[in-house]
Amino acid sequence: MVTAGFIVEGDSEAILLKDPSFISLLASLNISCSKNLIINAEGKTKLYNPNADFNRLEAKASAWIEALESSGAQVIFLLLDFDDSDSCFTQFKSKVFHRPNNIVIIAKQALEAWYLADRQALSVYFGKQIEAVSNPELFLVPVEEIKKLRQLHSEKGKGISNKKSLTRHMLNSGFSLTRAAAHPNCPSATYFLNKLQSLNTP
Repeated sequence: MVTAGFIVEGDSEAILLKDPSFISLLASLNISCSKNLIINAEGKTKLYNPNADFNRLEAKASAWIEALESSGAQVIFLLLDFDDSDSCFTQFKSKVFHRPNNIVIIAKQALEAWYLADRQALSVYFGKQIEAVSNPELFLVPVEEIKKLRQLHSEKGKGISNKKSLTRHMLNSGFSLTRAAAHPNCPSATYFLNKLQSLNTP
């Protein structure tokens, strides 16, 4: 069994990864993880610098990585949003502070696109069966698209107060990374799941 640690940029990602459903998914893949192996940068320290200038970032990020390693993490994932960067994925990754053995997962455009890829969870959240979203990762601000769908399909037409609230609602609605990764047009979720599955592959 491989022990994994995670560093995420914000609260929504931390809520998702610390949820029992995600921890259970890891266990099913023979990956050990606990809440104390998930570090939330809380948006205060960006893992990405457009100029790849890590002078101010290195000490903080290195401390997080070392803390995870000291707690037994054998592999460390860094999860962050692409956020419509002008860079290509390869260039973007080169501007993310990480060490050679770290795995960088970039959600394009943002993590909420994964929610759009899970039709089953969205249907539960909206309280009615909806059609699949064809290209969830094409929306520049996927949370805004979910707000529109929520207002369209919800009986009371309620909106969404913030990303943290949305994440909790999606988890309560049964959001599954596995289903999001199975969507034909959600490659970042697919990449994440594939990397997780590969950890115990000889």
